[in-house]
Amino acid sequence: MKFSTALAVLIATMGGTAAFSPPAARFGRIASVILPPSMATGSTSRGPLLMADTDTDVQDEISLSEDESSLVNSLWSQCNQDDTVLQELVLQALPTMSPKLMMKLKQAHNSADESTLKVASALQSVLDERLASGREILATLLSAGEIRKLDAEIGKACRANKLDMAFFTVLDMNLKDATLGEEQETTEQSASRLSILKHIYTRCQEEVEKLVPAGVALLNKLLRTDQDGIRANQLEHYLCPQPDVITLPDGQQIPVKDGERNKVLVPPSELVDALVGTIQQIRTVEKAGGMDREAAANMVESCRTMAKEARVVIGQYYGGDSGELLEFEQSLQPVFRPTSPESEFIQGIQ
Repeated sequence: MKFSTALAVLIATMGGTAAFSPPAARFGRIASVILPPSMATGSTSRGPLLMADTDTDVQDEISLSEDESSLVNSLWSQCNQDDTVLQELVLQALPTMSPKLMMKLKQAHNSADESTLKVASALQSVLDERLASGREILATLLSAGEIRKLDAEIGKACRANKLDMAFFTVLDMNLKDATLGEEQETTEQSASRLSILKHIYTRCQEEVEKLVPAGVALLNKLLRTDQDGIRANQLEHYLCPQPDVITLPDGQQIPVKDGERNKVLVPPSELVDALVGTIQQIRTVEKAGGMDREAAANMVESCRTMAKEARVVIGQYYGGDSGELLEFEQSLQPVFRPTSPESEFIQGIQ
C-alpha cells in the first residue's frame, strides 16, 4: 500500500516544527532541481528552485478557470486581508497549484481583481523568499559528500528547526522531478540523485519524529511503510507491552530489564490523539482551500486504514472484549463516523 508522502510530512510536522504540506501535484520540469556538485555539470545544472522568472511576460489581464478562481478567492477570503497570513496560506496551497495557474499569477501584475493581485504578490514572495531557505538547506545536505556527514547535517538542521514546511516543499518537488527524470532518462545519474533524495527524506522524517509526541511519530512511521506485515510488526511493538525476554535470530534469549518489562511504548490513547489531530488538520486545510476534496478524502482514508490495522493488533493482544479495544473503538467513532455535518472532523477547526 502506497501512502502519500505529503500525509507523512503532515504527521511528522504536527509537533510544531513545520506547517502542513498538501499533496504535491506533478510539477514536471518547472521544479528547478538541486544537484550535488559531482552531478551539477553543464546543462544538467539549473537555477534556483522556483525563483522569480525575470523573462516572464507581463499581461494586463489574465483569464482564470472556474477552479483557479475558486482557489484564489478562497485564499484571499481566508487571510482576512493580512499579507502574512496570506503568504502562509499560499505556501500551504503551493503544491496543489498547477504550473499553469502559477504562471498566470506571475503575469497578473496589472490585474483589476484585488484578490488575484494579492495572491499573485504573495506567491511571488513565497517563491522568491520563503522557499529560498528550504533550497539552501537541501543544497547543504546534497553537498555533504558522505553518508555520515549527511546524517550529521540533517541532525543539525533538525535541532535548528530548519526542517520546516519550506524545506519539505522543496524536497518533495525535487523528489518528483528526480522521479520524472528517472522515468524519462533511466540514466545512472538520475537514479543516483533519486536515491540520495529518498535517503534524505527518510532521515529527515526520522529526525522530526524524535521531536513529536510518541503517537504522532508512530502514525508517521505507519504511513510511510508500504508493507502490511511490517506495519503489523510496528503496531505490535509499540502498542503492546514489551516481552520479558528478547529472542535473537540464533535462538538465544536475553532477559529484559525489570523497568522495561510490560512497558507500552505508545499507549493506544496516544495513537488516537494523533489520528484525531491529523483528521482535524486535514479538514481544516481542505476548507481553507489548501487541498481539494478528493485529496483530503484519500488522506482520511489512509488514516482510517491505520486505525483498522491498529484495532486488529489491539484485539489480538488484549482480546475482543477487552476494555482497551472498547476504548479505542469508542474514541475513534466520532472521528470516522461523525454524526453531525458541522463536526470538526468534516468542517475542520474554525
